[in-house]
Formats: sequence, structure tokens, C-alpha cells
Amino acid sequence: MIQRVAIIGGHIQALGLARQVAKKGVEVVLLVESAWSVARFSNCVTRTCVYNCKEELPQLINQMQLPNRATLLFPTNDEAVEILTEHYCEYESQFAMGVPNPEVVNLFNNKRNAYQFATANGIPAPACWYPNTMEDVEQLSIELPYPIVVKPAIMYSFHSTFGKKAFRCDNAEELIQIFQRIDAANYPIDSILIQEFLSGGPKYLYSYGVFAADGKPVVSLMANRIRQNPMDFGNSTTFAVTCDIDEIKQQSEALLRQVEYFGLGEVEWMYDSQSKTYKFLEINTRAWKWHTICNQLGHSFIEAMIDYYNGVEVSHTHFSGQAAWVERLTDWTVICKEVLKGRMKLSEAYRTYQQTKENAVWSWRDPMPGMMYILMSPVLYVKRF
Repeated sequence: MIQRVAIIGGHIQALGLARQVAKKGVEVVLLVESAWSVARFSNCVTRTCVYNCKEELPQLINQMQLPNRATLLFPTNDEAVEILTEHYCEYESQFAMGVPNPEVVNLFNNKRNAYQFATANGIPAPACWYPNTMEDVEQLSIELPYPIVVKPAIMYSFHSTFGKKAFRCDNAEELIQIFQRIDAANYPIDSILIQEFLSGGPKYLYSYGVFAADGKPVVSLMANRIRQNPMDFGNSTTFAVTCDIDEIKQQSEALLRQVEYFGLGEVEWMYDSQSKTYKFLEINTRAWKWHTICNQLGHSFIEAMIDYYNGVEVSHTHFSGQAAWVERLTDWTVICKEVLKGRMKLSEAYRTYQQTKENAVWSWRDPMPGMMYILMSPVLYVKRF
């Protein structure tokens, strides 16, 4: 029986998980690298352990062990996923694992691997090119159908280096300049990919969220992530609304079956208006920011995982009810920027706020994180951007 959940990583994802786990009467321990986390102020968190660097984390994790694998290890970011994957063989016998097996993680956390796998298995995906040297880039620059996108195979190290999720290039000169900048930063070119640009922005961004076991969905839902910050290549969703698109559901579940997926996963898609198909973008092999939208629909992914480990039989629940999710503070910033640029009408944003919404941070039952989020927001903004 799961008696403790050790949530690795802080901020909004961890806050949502902590509140859901506490509803199950399970102890919540938070492992964070920075004290600047709203989750640590939650009355649902029993204990917070701050570590100074990722090298300290494995030792801290070992201190979370309970007999009979009664501690569930659960990550909220890619770095935590990487550490759990590196130590998977060691931890699997001691803990309940909240991540897929290393083979699946390495497949999907590296976008080069993920896109090649999707294409080989008949899953629609954007056209991609994989340069390994500057010579490859120079040759491709002549042949590519612009505009294109330059993005990393593994995200978190790229963003921490360049402060961006991706770069758009409209011509060969821009492409060469971007890769010269990447090369000058000693960032390996063979961990970068070039991808066709899919136009339309966040209104065409969709996600299939799931807790799956043995490749079969246990709890799932779908959402259209209509606003993100920044709007072009977003670091995080700020407003999402549920939807139900059969094509996305079928393609997501086919992908999960192929690899016998276990764990939480956010399968991201983007609608391509030219081919009129939904194209695969990535799978986040961990909790994602807007996962608490399910609170409005009567289930949660982490609770389903705890039930699975406790041997509680759960029939597949796919929710298609209407609900929205919002991170108000950042979303208002996004709305203001888009309105000032003339790319959004204030009335359009106002209408989205009329829906039943799950707030990312604020809760009357657990008010301190919401208050601290406002007070810490200047520091959080600087640290993130």
C-alpha cells in the first residue's frame, strides 16, 4: 500500500499533485532544488527537503524509502525524470515508480528518437531534418522549405542555455546564424533538430493527458491549450480548455500501445491546416502544468496511479466534460501582450473566463500558496525567463 508520495520538483505541478495525494490520506514529501516554490507552502505537504544540486538528490531519495515499496517517487520536471531513469534499476526494487521504464523515457525525452519512432510507426509528425555538423547545416540551408523551426532534442538544457524553447528561421542566413550561436555556446549540434513550421499558434495546440498501465489508458482527457507564455514557442500553458477529438484519441492510444506505456503522459499534438491532420509533437513523461483540470471532472491521474499500486481495479475513464484551467497571473500578462500587439481581442479573452475553471494555484482550502505566489512572482519571473 502506498503510504508516502515523494514529489520531486516544485512549483505549480507539484502543488496540484500534493493536493490530490493528500485527498487520498497519503503523506506528501516535497523534494526541491530551490526554496522558491509555491508548493512548499501548501498545507497538504508534510515535509519539504531542499537539496543544493542534483548530485545530492539520489541520497535524499534513499531517505524516503519505506518497507514494501510503500513510497511512490513522482517527478514534475525533465531533470527529475532523468535522475529517476539513471537510477531506475536501483530504485525499482525499493520504491513504487512514477515514471515509465528507461527505454520508453529515452525514446520520448529525446525528440530525435521520438520523431523517428513516430514516422516509422505511421504516426503523423512534422517533417524533420537531423544535422550533426555545421557542414550538414550549410547543406540543408540551401534545401529547406522555409520557414522552419530549430529546436533541441532534449529541452531543459537548451532552455537554460539560450532562454528559448525554439528558434524560427525564415531564410538560410537566419538558420546559419542560429547554428553559429549554438556552436559558439559549445552546445552539440547533433542534439538539435530542424522541423517544418506549423502555423496557427496555440489555438491549434492539443494534448491527450493520461495515466496508462501496460499501454492501456486508465484515466484520460483531452485539452486545447489555447494560451501559453510566450505565445509563439511557449514555455508553459496559461489557459487550457477540455475538448474531445477522436483522431487525437486514436493516435495517442496507438502510440501508448506500441511501447506498452506506464505512467502519466501528456501526448502533444498540433493541427496542420495544410494537410488537415493532427501531427505529433512530443510526450511529456511526467506530470504537466495543467493536469489539475481533472479536478473539475471528478478524477485525477495521480490518484489513479496510487489506486493501481494499491491493487484497486479502475475501469478506463475518458472524460469529455467541459472545463477550463488557468494560471491567472501569467495568463493576464499573456492577454495584455497579445491585445497590445493586436493579435487578440479583449472580448475574446473575456469569453474564455466565463467557463468553469480550475485555478492553477488559488484554493480557499489551501490559501497560502496563492498568496505566496503573488509575493514571489517577481523572483519567479526572473528565475524562469
